[in-house]
Amino acid sequence: MKLSTAMSDPHMPAVIDFSAVFGEAYASHQTPAGLVETLMPDVSKTSWLLITSNSLVGATESTTLTMVLERAIPHGVAIALDVAWHPESWGLEPGSRPTPEVLRRFHPLAQEATLIRCTPEEADQFFSSDDPLAIHGALSQRPGVVITGIDGSVRWCIGGRLGTMETKMLNEQESFFSALIESFAEKPELLGNTGEGPGTDAVADSDRLKDALLSAASK
Repeated sequence: MKLSTAMSDPHMPAVIDFSAVFGEAYASHQTPAGLVETLMPDVSKTSWLLITSNSLVGATESTTLTMVLERAIPHGVAIALDVAWHPESWGLEPGSRPTPEVLRRFHPLAQEATLIRCTPEEADQFFSSDDPLAIHGALSQRPGVVITGIDGSVRWCIGGRLGTMETKMLNEQESFFSALIESFAEKPELLGNTGEGPGTDAVADSDRLKDALLSAASK
């Protein structure tokens, strides 16, 4: 799991939301190859690329994402995956579980992630477990995993640490995740990675990690 500890351009944001920049670029470039050439100058300079499962719905966006990841990951760009399951985006009824086709598209993306956020329900539907340690151990990159409940609960397996906490964060899970990624962009050591390759973890500072989680939950 290769993390970028500093951006080559101090004016670039630490986190780029793939769907947002894809939407902007699509207005003028409608082929995956053209979109990749438009997106890569910025993506290659950032620390984190934020992706959701909805980036896999459309053929053009999904193909562009695959091509971007092939070029971004070797540059040290870390992948933050927010499951953010919206079945209606896939033409399914509200409350539907992901279909086998959705899971087929999703699993390769999960294997590339450095950090994953999901709800307990999404964890069960996409990973067949709501245990953050089990999800962490089942994926080749050994990502950090954060599970946020609508009751404000947060459970995590990050940087060799397991933890739980209760917060007042009820419907702001996506904002929480964005703030948490910003913290990790500033302090990558909180992920506990030694830089020796996928699945190799050092133990993060427990107090500083919990402070980052609490700070993200308060924003």
